[in-house]
Amino acid sequence: MTAGIIVLSLVMFLALLSPSAWLTVTRKRTLARPPAVPSEPGLLEVAYLRGGPIRVVDTAITRMCEDGRVSVDTAGKLKVERPAADNAVERALLARCGPDWGTKLYRLRVQLQFDQAVDGVRSSLVNRGLLISRAAEEKWKRAAEVQVGGLVVGGVIALGLLGVPAALPVAIVGLVLLAGGIKLRMAYRPLPKPGLTPRGQEFTDRLGKSGPWSVRTSAEHPEGIAGVVAVRDTVGPEPDQPYLHQLRLAVRTRPTTSTTVKTSKPKKSSSSSSYYSPSSYSSSSGYSCSGASSCSSGSHHSGHSSCSSGSSCSSSSSSCGGGSSCSS
Repeated sequence: MTAGIIVLSLVMFLALLSPSAWLTVTRKRTLARPPAVPSEPGLLEVAYLRGGPIRVVDTAITRMCEDGRVSVDTAGKLKVERPAADNAVERALLARCGPDWGTKLYRLRVQLQFDQAVDGVRSSLVNRGLLISRAAEEKWKRAAEVQVGGLVVGGVIALGLLGVPAALPVAIVGLVLLAGGIKLRMAYRPLPKPGLTPRGQEFTDRLGKSGPWSVRTSAEHPEGIAGVVAVRDTVGPEPDQPYLHQLRLAVRTRPTTSTTVKTSKPKKSSSSSSYYSPSSYSSSSGYSCSGASSCSSGSHHSGHSSCSSGSSCSSSSSSCGGGSSCSS
């Protein structure tokens, strides 16, 4: 063989073998099992594993509606009833809401999933060895892209050498390596997001089949309705709750982007203060509320306001009034 054919053969072998070796080593290091964390993942971590950032947001909203810290009215707007948070995601949620009706539920879902607090949930899963870090994912993708480029270069050279009788054996070997590289690429391709480690995949597969997370009803689930939402989304067999109904509507609503933001002040009449309370719900003649109240007309409060539990809703107007008191 001439020197040119020898050089092309060497380039072909390097293009077919080196990127494939890099992809194999990168995948092995990415999926290496880190030290196990003794404790089990929490509610929001389970939600991230099952549905990503948006499921974390839905679970946090459900938990806060369930225990009365926030409420949702018939228009799908949030109101803070008791400004208390148990974790960073709930604190971020409260920071985006106010004491008045004004935060659209569907917009909150979209915005909150990109908050740093939700990224913190992902980081905790990475530390537990259940998710692959974003840096490792990018390195894996880069190795896969380089390997594809090597297969293209090596394949073109192998096909070109088929026309040279003296280099026919080398070309055949190159085509065999090309087929092996394609098979390797299919087996070692990067995982879809979120990238689960083998331990994370094992834990996620076990969630809905055995253990406390497999419970389908809130009455038996240790985390209540929020636990069911974390594992099975908001469209499961859970008995309907007013805030879950609004959350399902928000899931089907696509927020429109506009340069003009319209703001409206809440009406001072008592009928504008009706809302879905997580405490009680009547489907026959209206909504009955307990455990949360809205501020009376004409009152003004600074900061987050909390209301006493002395209010009640009439069965015909679905509005809270009478006996409610507010304190800053």
